[in-house]
Amino acid sequence: MIKLAFRGILRYRNRTIITSLVIAIAVLFSISMHTLITGVKLDSEKNLIYNDTSSAKIYAKGYFKDRDYLPIDYLISKEEGNKIESILEQNNYNDYTKEFVSSADIMFYENPYPISGSLTVTLKALDSNNLDAYNFSDAKIKGEWIDKNKEGVVIGAKLADDIKAEVGYYLTVQTKGKGGFIQAFDIPITGIITTGDPIVDSSTLFFDLETIDYFLELEGSSTSYSVSYSTNVAKIKSISKEETNKLNNIIKPIGLEAYAWDEIAEDVIKFQNADTGFGYIFLAFTFIIAIVGITNTMLMSISERKNEIAMMKTLGYTTKYIQLLFSIEGLFLGIIGTVIGSIIGLAISFYYQKNGIDFSIFMNDTATIGYRINAIMHAYIYISHIIIIMIFSILVSMFSAFFAVKRISKYEIMKLFRDI
Repeated sequence: MIKLAFRGILRYRNRTIITSLVIAIAVLFSISMHTLITGVKLDSEKNLIYNDTSSAKIYAKGYFKDRDYLPIDYLISKEEGNKIESILEQNNYNDYTKEFVSSADIMFYENPYPISGSLTVTLKALDSNNLDAYNFSDAKIKGEWIDKNKEGVVIGAKLADDIKAEVGYYLTVQTKGKGGFIQAFDIPITGIITTGDPIVDSSTLFFDLETIDYFLELEGSSTSYSVSYSTNVAKIKSISKEETNKLNNIIKPIGLEAYAWDEIAEDVIKFQNADTGFGYIFLAFTFIIAIVGITNTMLMSISERKNEIAMMKTLGYTTKYIQLLFSIEGLFLGIIGTVIGSIIGLAISFYYQKNGIDFSIFMNDTATIGYRINAIMHAYIYISHIIIIMIFSILVSMFSAFFAVKRISKYEIMKLFRDI
């Protein structure tokens, strides 16, 4: 039977090529769409964790509920900070960063800037001696990164582009110091950073913690400690809840609280999941179109062979035998088309995983699309998901042939011959 089915494929070469091509195109688009949607979501989570939330943060009690307003009413004192660092190191949480985060206003003036203006931004002061909680290794920096021995500010590339800033220009920064007093100071731009995260690149000022401690009279206080569990996002996601519960238990005696990255960015995650859901709905429609295309092609292919089916029934072959024979043909066609489509789809996905695809022509403001990505979108390949798509496509091809033959076989032999 297998040999007979294989001969049938070779005998109708044009039909085999067309059917396989339809299956290949359906598989190609399914793989490409799936890897791109997955890649966009993963890149967004990477940027969120690497540049903003890290794996988890330790706050003073009361801070978390007001975190969206970046309050400075809930500070971790210098003494508490020393205890946190000692506890973290004793429990092998060595990748942590002390930080102070608040809202600030920046003012800039004509000459050297093209125009005068002001903006509200996020001020982020980090311990430049210990940045292990973050991953700025892939960031591009024009000028110099934050340094406790050099007074200056590093600003996001998108922000620099918006106000036409260059390294060496001065900004006037106004924010609140410890106790709520208003402080304003002039500071030179020593660096411009491109992280790939549109939120960070468009609205963040980076300082060394000692510099901000001096201007805002923090006396060693901080708003939080960021802690990293791993440099692998997938691992962070899998161990996040367990590790954060463990972290909470060890800092509980000093009255502080730890929250995981997905708790800190809960609203962002919800929006991204909803947006990704729409993406998967679109992918589902792609699957449906693929199924319809494969099914119609198989129906047309088998309908054109009514005479062959009629002859086989005349010779005494049972309907089940004919169904099985054509199902095996459908299986072979599915395998051929799926393999071709998968090879091309994976090749495209590998290219986009490495180089990305530029969507800047469709995106005027990347910070408003919900995902923490820039205009270059990368694909990401989960081999297990690709295997599922391949198996699904092969099964659709096989069952399309099975039901098409079942439908035709219901006709009486004489009717089949009359229709030929």
